[in-house]
Amino acid sequence: MALEKYVDEIRAQELLIWQTTSRRDMWTKLLDRLQNDTSRFVSFLEQHADDHEVVLRRRQVRALYKEDPARGMVAAIIWTHARGIRVNALSLLARDLPSLVNLFECDDFDDEALNHLLGQPGISVPTASKMLSACGKKYNGIPAAILDDAISNVIESTEFAEDFPRTNRLRGKARSRPLDYYKAYLADLNEHATKHHIPHDNLDRFLSGFIANNNVIENRKSA
Repeated sequence: MALEKYVDEIRAQELLIWQTTSRRDMWTKLLDRLQNDTSRFVSFLEQHADDHEVVLRRRQVRALYKEDPARGMVAAIIWTHARGIRVNALSLLARDLPSLVNLFECDDFDDEALNHLLGQPGISVPTASKMLSACGKKYNGIPAAILDDAISNVIESTEFAEDFPRTNRLRGKARSRPLDYYKAYLADLNEHATKHHIPHDNLDRFLSGFIANNNVIENRKSA
């Protein structure tokens, strides 16, 4: 299996950082267009953004959430939507922030709780997986690792297909059967994390950056 040859590399790094950067003015302009109470978001930007950017790391979001769930939820929304979010979706998330905080009181999400989260505007499985992971939650007893398009492409690639047998039985169905796909992915990932004693955070970050990192290596070799 391909993942075996990267285990030492992944394990050697105590923590692979998942960081996002978004423009402060983008969020300010979005918030200015909302009719809902945006004080939580405005306050967060005042405290955690500089004049131009808001830079957040997954572990930082997790720490903020433990300290203050409402502030942590705002951090999770901003961290998850670093490239922006539709105005109507942000408006409803701002309106329903107390409900989201209440929903996230559950440390281990089941299907009902996740479906409730997915019922929020603009929240797909990739977005939900990032919010759950950022807040340190589990799904069906397994740490809620992130699943995005980049990761789907890697685990469905020829190199890693054998490492993710459950997921590849649903090959190409990340969008048509998202919950089944996510469950299969978590089961495969959890097996590797347990077998090799690697944090789930390191595995999903490694997979997310795999193609980009390999392209850098290949470019250096050909330079």
